[in-house]
Amino acid sequence: MTINLGVTVVEVDGKSSPAIVSAPTSTAGFLVRSARGAPDRAVRVRGFGDFVSTFGGYTADAFGAYAVRGFFDNGGSDAYAVRVVGAGAQSSTVVVNDQAGTPVPTLRLRAGARGVAEPGAWGDALSVAVEPHPLGVASVPAQVVGGTAEPFALTDGATAQFTVTTRGVDQVGTVTFHAADFATIGAASAQEVAAAINRQTTAVRAAVTPDGTVAVAVVATDPRVWSRLAVTAPAALGFTGGNANSDGSLAAGRTVAALSSASGFRIGSAVRFAVRGHAIGTAAVAATVADGAGVLVTTDGGPGETIVFHNSDFANPAAVTVAEVAAAINRQAVAFSAEVTHNNRLALLSNRDGAGSTIALAAPGSGGDARTALGLASATPVAGSQTFRQLTAASETYRLIGWGSSPAFPALPAAAVRVSTVEFDLVVRRDGAEVERFGPVSMVDSHDSYVEAVVNDPRGGSAYLVVTDLDSASGVGLDAPAPGVYPLTGGDDGADPADTAYLGDPAQRTGLEAFNEVAIQLLACPESTSIGVAAGAIGYCERRGDAMFIGTVPYGFDREGAKAYAAGLRGRKVFGALYGPWIQVVNPDVATAAAQPLVWIPPVGQVLGTYARIADARGVWKAPAGDEARLSDALGVEYDMTDADHTDLVRNGGVNGIRALPGAGIVVDASRTLSTDTRWLFVNVRRLFNFVKSSLRDGLTWVAQEPHDEALRRMVRFNVVTPFLLGLWRQGAFGSDPAEQVFTVKCDAENNAPADVANGVFTLEVYFYPAKPAEAILIVVGQQDSGATATDG
Repeated sequence: MTINLGVTVVEVDGKSSPAIVSAPTSTAGFLVRSARGAPDRAVRVRGFGDFVSTFGGYTADAFGAYAVRGFFDNGGSDAYAVRVVGAGAQSSTVVVNDQAGTPVPTLRLRAGARGVAEPGAWGDALSVAVEPHPLGVASVPAQVVGGTAEPFALTDGATAQFTVTTRGVDQVGTVTFHAADFATIGAASAQEVAAAINRQTTAVRAAVTPDGTVAVAVVATDPRVWSRLAVTAPAALGFTGGNANSDGSLAAGRTVAALSSASGFRIGSAVRFAVRGHAIGTAAVAATVADGAGVLVTTDGGPGETIVFHNSDFANPAAVTVAEVAAAINRQAVAFSAEVTHNNRLALLSNRDGAGSTIALAAPGSGGDARTALGLASATPVAGSQTFRQLTAASETYRLIGWGSSPAFPALPAAAVRVSTVEFDLVVRRDGAEVERFGPVSMVDSHDSYVEAVVNDPRGGSAYLVVTDLDSASGVGLDAPAPGVYPLTGGDDGADPADTAYLGDPAQRTGLEAFNEVAIQLLACPESTSIGVAAGAIGYCERRGDAMFIGTVPYGFDREGAKAYAAGLRGRKVFGALYGPWIQVVNPDVATAAAQPLVWIPPVGQVLGTYARIADARGVWKAPAGDEARLSDALGVEYDMTDADHTDLVRNGGVNGIRALPGAGIVVDASRTLSTDTRWLFVNVRRLFNFVKSSLRDGLTWVAQEPHDEALRRMVRFNVVTPFLLGLWRQGAFGSDPAEQVFTVKCDAENNAPADVANGVFTLEVYFYPAKPAEAILIVVGQQDSGATATDG
């Protein structure tokens, strides 16, 4: 650091120590079955709406949605859910073919979300429509391209002449090249030449090709009228021979084309050059067309259209113009249109382009044949065609596109060509209604509109669909999916998950192990009361050391059955608690509520919500039981218990009763863990220890790699840990005795021996007395003598 003259101010951390921030206490983890969702992935949900959008709504024979709803309804605010599926679960799928003449698969569409497939029959309600949606669409004006690349040896005063012929009328634009327009006129650049042309004439516009030649194109004013361009220019520019004129064709072997607009055309884009089926008159339109005469035009193999001419179509029936004929046709035609060539010939073009676009002319069924008068008697119909290229150049400024020289470009009638980029929309429908639309998207994997990147985006991608590019070998452009509507099928929910599916695989992070990467303090599996699943979940919480399992006795078990079930889970120190019996709630599933207005569900979601609510209001050290632990959405319990029954269930079975108490509602009436050691009997004790451990673990990470000396030990003991524990004591976590009697912090030379210091081991010991709940209330009522005395009067 440089210290300058004057005042230099430097900010440092100083002598203060980082404070310990309280760890969260009530983030719940739910292991569920659901209608949809990616299996074995922990997804955060901050409300029931989050759960529904990711996992679907209520599902027959599954309790996940009920439990999550109960958690949030009873005070929970943060949770993670992991979906478990059984054998045979499959995602709904459809494979879409490409547009090649012999189609091959190009896209696989599967039910899922954000790039991850989701099994289940839910996906069979989906269908996907493919709709062409090009980013760029343009026509091709008459144009010529110079055959010589820059630099150009021009002379001062040299001229170029551009003749545009439209409807038989010539428009001439003349350009003079002045030395002042160039840095060096004898070595002029293509950009300088193009700029000089564009400044001096509006008849054409000049562009610079990627290889440094000059291209000139007609500025069209009427898209229905074709023009011809002829160029006379200094030989140095290369406008000679076949490069000097254009009668509306793109010559074979071309690698560039000027367009009416290059908006939406990007380097790398797949581009389709599509010719419309057409027929061009070989003679001029006659001066008269018989009243009532007509022509039968058939396009694309469809029904023919008869076009009939009347004297009223023309300003002067004795002097008919080709423009009037074209206008009369376009008023009547549906599947085709009429245009006018540069030399006043009539041209008929199908509205469809590409393969399958055809046009045929015939005499009408009545009224006279007008083909000869229209100059079409000898016209040879030309079928539509298409070719695809991938752009290597695109300029909106010059309205020019370019592509590679391989494969060889075919000759195309420019005036009959439509040029478009090859993009499409994917429209996702559920039960026939549109729910999402993505587009325009592309099959070009280098573009930001690449279909996989857009639809499978982890943040903004589809909530219903996963796309896989099958790498069709049909070639650029042809690999785009064929338009159509494609229903997804084959979705399967699979069999009921086995216990192993719930327990999961640590290596694969499945089942319970999917929670490894998230912070949860509470765990429930509302879908299973298998003793194996409950034992596995308790073991998982113990291995974590910061979570607690909340389970339920199976439905239909009476008090003795509940005690027998719990016996298999009890132990000296157990990271779990058990609740029962089941509760009854209003059926919120509109699909089944009419037939079954009330349903029985395991109470674990409501219990976890109660844990969260009481911890938030009173602290994690407050037992989540008693009048304050009312289950807000419960309407009934599976069976009632007397006080004696409940005492037996809790003390001898380790099961916390859910009871309907007069004046209190349906409440959690005990707070025992499954532990048999009296030190770990109570839920709030287990929760408090988990909380303190997590807070210390997270709050002391800064100690690692600090110099291990007495100063560090004193800082940790007096400046960090003791203030944290004092804060808990003041809130009542350790009872009302003096602080020095209810917690101890040891971190000194005695428990950090020189050998430990040499090995890099830093030891901190924290002991505290957790407040225990008043579980049994003993009220002694007796008689005493009156204070009055008997005396003689």
